[in-house]
Amino acid sequence: MARKIRPESTPPDDLFPEGIEDGGLDAYLFQQGRLEQALRPVGVQDFWSLGRAALHHHGHHSQHHHHCWTAKPCGPGEPQPVRLLDPLAQPRFVNDLPLPERIDTSRPGTVVLQMKQAEQWLGLVDANGEPLVTTVWGYGQPGHTATYPGPTLVAHAGTEIHLNWQNKLPLEGHLLPVDMTLHWAASDKKPLKDGHVPTVTHLHGAHVPSGSDGLPEQWFTQNYSSKGPDFESRIYTYPNDQDAATLWYHDHALGLTRLNVYAGLAGFYLLRDEDSEHLVSTGVLPGGSYEIEAVIQDRAFTVDGQLYFPAYKNDPLPGTTDTVGDVVPQSFYDANGENAPSAVPEFFGDHILVNGMAWPNLNVAAGDYEFHLLNGSDSRFYVLKLSDPDVKAYLVGVDGGLLPQAKMIMDGDGIQEDDEFLVLAPGDRIDVVFDFSGANIDPAVQLLNIGPAYEPFKGLAGPDGSLAGEAVAATSADPVGSIMQFTIDPSLATFDGSVTDGTVLAPNFHFIAQDSNEDGIADLATNMRKLGLFEGVDEFGRIEPMLGTAEAGAVHSDTMTPDGAFGPLMWDAAVTEKPLLGSIEQWELFNFTEDAHPIHLHQTQFQVVEKRLIDFKDADENGIPDDTNGDGVITYGSGGTDFSQNDIWIGDRVPIAPEQSGRQDTVYVAPGEMMSVVAEFDLPGEFVWHCHILSHEDHEMMRPYQVVESGWIV
Repeated sequence: MARKIRPESTPPDDLFPEGIEDGGLDAYLFQQGRLEQALRPVGVQDFWSLGRAALHHHGHHSQHHHHCWTAKPCGPGEPQPVRLLDPLAQPRFVNDLPLPERIDTSRPGTVVLQMKQAEQWLGLVDANGEPLVTTVWGYGQPGHTATYPGPTLVAHAGTEIHLNWQNKLPLEGHLLPVDMTLHWAASDKKPLKDGHVPTVTHLHGAHVPSGSDGLPEQWFTQNYSSKGPDFESRIYTYPNDQDAATLWYHDHALGLTRLNVYAGLAGFYLLRDEDSEHLVSTGVLPGGSYEIEAVIQDRAFTVDGQLYFPAYKNDPLPGTTDTVGDVVPQSFYDANGENAPSAVPEFFGDHILVNGMAWPNLNVAAGDYEFHLLNGSDSRFYVLKLSDPDVKAYLVGVDGGLLPQAKMIMDGDGIQEDDEFLVLAPGDRIDVVFDFSGANIDPAVQLLNIGPAYEPFKGLAGPDGSLAGEAVAATSADPVGSIMQFTIDPSLATFDGSVTDGTVLAPNFHFIAQDSNEDGIADLATNMRKLGLFEGVDEFGRIEPMLGTAEAGAVHSDTMTPDGAFGPLMWDAAVTEKPLLGSIEQWELFNFTEDAHPIHLHQTQFQVVEKRLIDFKDADENGIPDDTNGDGVITYGSGGTDFSQNDIWIGDRVPIAPEQSGRQDTVYVAPGEMMSVVAEFDLPGEFVWHCHILSHEDHEMMRPYQVVESGWIV
């Protein structure tokens, strides 16, 4: 049962001590008897960029980087080899799936959630089978221990709530190594070297005003002692003026998102409405204890059970024989020092956690359950299937809420058909009803992953779930090939919902992707844009994925100067997408890279109009399609591949998968494809769109867009 709270109308005064914003933090800590937190060690940048992970591992006697936490650096020292926890030595399907605390936000007032540090057991054990406790960051109410993931907020359509997100992390720097060469939320007033960590919480999938969006530069450090340039208010307003949906909240600080989320800053936000509640009350969909939210994330750990995120040159990349130095060029170290931490192109862990527990088990009754599944991983795509084809599965919802009709994904006939799978990209959510009532179902059923084991997802090779690009799929024998287990418990009371294939779920679904004449343009679209997904290199030669414009015409002079029509652009280049307030636009997203990218738009839920194959040349491998006909501009053609006539060719339609139908806020675009989406932009101000591979988002694959009043030049 959801735990109800009575939020205060305004945050308590003692949550914002006087003088904090005026440089009084040290004095306040001294008064509170926490002088040790006010100490400000002095050291070289390389030392401070290590983050608190160096201290933590040193204190636990692991073989991590040889640094100490004193007022002076303890000498340069050579980073020592990291010893990682063996995933094959960890228990599987033994520990119970944790269920996040639920907070009912229906009462008026302000909800307060604090970001804090905690020690939490994630299901890990040492070589002797003794529990290993992990330091994490999480969210919790004042006076409560923070948890990873944070509490689930249950909201109701039509009931506006106010939320005060507070940064109460210890003034000890970051848990993980920070790459300061990225464009990140650096504060001159309260720098990381003094222990200050920027955070900001974004409600992913929510229709909220710009000032409450949790934009990357709306960050703030502990106790609001320093604020980003776009910071507007301590109190966020969530109107909840959209249909019921599985949303989630997570950190979104510029250049630190991957690290802050990895440390544990994420949680669910379940939005209800009359339609969704009616489906439960009439027995169509499961509710109560038969409705469960589950976030799937991959992680890696040191032998002492602490979070591990590779950053240093000799750090191993989990699941491979490679190190960071194999994917980061020597030119980076020549410029920044051999011991400098670097971002990596992608991160793939070798442990799978669900709700913060490694490979958990859930005892289920022999009936129906609805699972709100979220991919909260950095880079990993999951291709999900069940170990027992006797279980039925119905897709009932996606990112933006209920589908118009339920779609059977697994028919439960005991035969594993090729198309009985679902792709879950980073940032994606799906609502799935599993029916465990079949007479021949195994006593234990595993949720499996047949996506890439330790490499980027490049799309599907066919309708059977096989992987494109010669990617190696995970198997049940691999640590990352299993997610969790469902154990049938005959003693549990069952719920049998009436949902089946084709059940009407959202009779008033607003379909804006209708294309009556099948010309590839939605009937309601008032403006079209071509946008590109690109991949180049940064100033150090590291892989750098980017977004940009992809209109026919001249290529931009450089990535900071949008003076042309085509090419990648940096995060802080001038805004190029300015939809008119109240307009419905169609964005054609062209993937010119070798990997799939999940694209997320803030503020709006969109719908997929169509997907098509594209063809182009990139002989110089600069990440930009070649001007093959030599006319000085990029041109498009359709229905052919004559590169003497045009540079980019748009080809056949690609089927839209069930999990990419309905209302979406995150969809992946595969290599060599164009995905066309249509969205309504009905809130003014600045928002962002980006790749939801967090390591890409932090390394420039994000762009602002601005919804403008009529009269602006768009």
